[in-house]
Amino acid sequence: MIAESVLIEKVRTLLNEAHGESGLSLITDDPLMLDNYIKGLLPEAVLFVQMNRRHRAVNGKNIADCKLAVANDEKGIIVLPEDYVRLISLKLDTWKKPCYVAAEAGSAVERAQMNKYTRAGVSSPICVETATADGSQLNVYPVNGESAPSVEYLMYEARYDGSKGLATNNGYLIEAVVCQCAGLVCNVFGKYDAANAFMSLAATLCNNNKQ
Repeated sequence: MIAESVLIEKVRTLLNEAHGESGLSLITDDPLMLDNYIKGLLPEAVLFVQMNRRHRAVNGKNIADCKLAVANDEKGIIVLPEDYVRLISLKLDTWKKPCYVAAEAGSAVERAQMNKYTRAGVSSPICVETATADGSQLNVYPVNGESAPSVEYLMYEARYDGSKGLATNNGYLIEAVVCQCAGLVCNVFGKYDAANAFMSLAATLCNNNKQ
């Protein structure tokens, strides 16, 4: 877990604005204002990395007691937590393998579940993320209503909460968050060349194959 204060200091250092350093500020002479900008932009920076990372989780959560309802069309329905951002892994006790990716509502993947010849099996389960009036849910396949399946676990990317910090120890992803946040700060202060450079580096770190 990386505390928000540590992330703020990392962004400041990247911007050559580390606390305690003497010399002329390149952004602002008000350290509190800079800290507030960084704090306010961290959720956006984390979300960018969550949606673009290729491998490990950025701010993962694990729920073991998730509720599953079975609809008449033999699909499972899981109401997603309010802080849900992106699926990491879902496993039902009747599945042989977890599902790692949530397809979009209305996609060909979802339409395939309406046909008994193309629908998913226990060795290749499918999740479809859909919006509802109350939030979001996952429609999961296959679900046999007679077997009353249960959720073994739901792992997902959670929305960033500064009071809890960032739940990862992966150096590439931490640096990606820091670079993206630094880029957003530079945008605020009109330093667009620096912003583009930081954001480009953040995107590269998200796709680093060594993660």
